[in-house]
Amino acid sequence: MNFIANAAAVATTAIGVVALLALGLGVYWLFNKQARLRDIAELRKKLDEMQPTDPEYSAVRALHTSMVIDAQRWGFFHSDDVSGCHDSGAHSGSGDAAGHSDGGGDGH
Repeated sequence: MNFIANAAAVATTAIGVVALLALGLGVYWLFNKQARLRDIAELRKKLDEMQPTDPEYSAVRALHTSMVIDAQRWGFFHSDDVSGCHDSGAHSGSGDAAGHSDGGGDGH
């Protein structure tokens, strides 16, 4: 009887630790998702304020594109949000022949 009670206690403890770990990872993922979406929005706002002739424009555009690709890969966007993120605030009349590279990754 003592052996069965010890095994049950160990099994219960192990299940509890796994459950707490899963809960902790879930909460972390939700907060991380919100923080990354907020960072992408701030970077998009900065990119919209910049002109293509600014010295930091290419670096900011590359970072924004990389963050959006990562967010799509991890499923942070819904299918409706992706198009809204790309279309909002594009430099339509800036004369930038290259434009934003946001549309380049949508063909996956």
